[in-house]
Amino acid sequence: MTIVSNDAEIVDGLLYCKDKHYFPIVRGIPRMLPSSLEDHWAEIKTKVGDEMSEELALYLDDKAGARTRKSYDTRTKVNFSNEWDSHEIGGKTWTMELKDRVQWYFLDSIRIDKDDLSGKLMLDAGCGNGSQSVAYSEFGLEVLALDLSTGLEKGYAFINVYANGKPENVHFVQADLQNPPLAPDLFDIIHSAGVLHHTPNTEKTFRALCPLLKKGGTFYVWLYKYEKLVTPIVDSMRIATTRIPAPIFAALAEIASLPFIAFCWTVNKLRIRQYETPNQHEAAIAVHDIFGAPYAHYHDFNEVADWYTSEGFDEIWECNDGRRGFGVCGRMSTTEST
Repeated sequence: MTIVSNDAEIVDGLLYCKDKHYFPIVRGIPRMLPSSLEDHWAEIKTKVGDEMSEELALYLDDKAGARTRKSYDTRTKVNFSNEWDSHEIGGKTWTMELKDRVQWYFLDSIRIDKDDLSGKLMLDAGCGNGSQSVAYSEFGLEVLALDLSTGLEKGYAFINVYANGKPENVHFVQADLQNPPLAPDLFDIIHSAGVLHHTPNTEKTFRALCPLLKKGGTFYVWLYKYEKLVTPIVDSMRIATTRIPAPIFAALAEIASLPFIAFCWTVNKLRIRQYETPNQHEAAIAVHDIFGAPYAHYHDFNEVADWYTSEGFDEIWECNDGRRGFGVCGRMSTTEST
């Protein structure tokens, strides 16, 4: 059902699936979380007719359905929505400029020539604010950018700055990577940098995405690794910080960014580790990521390589090995396993 459209896209509308669930399209983005209709009900009910409004109200009042709609991780959604709200369009992420992130986490990792990317379909699994999704599209990729948070709304604002209008080959969807609402054997590339370790079970989410990849397709992940000195301290602090109500934590993150900056500066001066000192916005994002996310799991290459092998990947390599994390990339076998 289309409510509002322009020449290029449906701006507001409703999607209805065979399992009798409604999902709204709001401000050009399909919202396919269990609670999406409820989250956007105030906007939707003013734009549909009385008959449809009554039908949707009955759907929302169904108690069994309400339990289903609430049975996913809302705290993670709220935390990362707040994180990306504090991000400046065009700003650095983890002290890296956009072009450097694209080079480091994508071009240097996937072992596909840049000239061979055009026309391929890619899933940006956990796109954040969508800035990298837009950058990937410049290589001629058709990009589906999926995220749990409302951060992808920044993608539209970012597009106007970075790409002078909405590229036709970038599409944003708000959805859960643990239950992706996508067809199997669809994508040539799946790319997920710094995301899966923030889900309840990294391995389970990885395996939920594998069926979406075509035979011969490429799957890249970047994950946290355990740091002997830092991780125990961070995890002990997270016991308290992850219990702070999300709205209060969002306010505290801006304040906590100042000692975080001081910490990075001190470590550099003492030459204990080499940290690039972030500005306050960058530091606030780091505080959300490290101390606000309900889940933060740590892995190593051999463990993750076993996941790839069991899912039918016959080329697997490590990349982006750094202090806090590492990348793994694999190519799905072109033949059926026996």
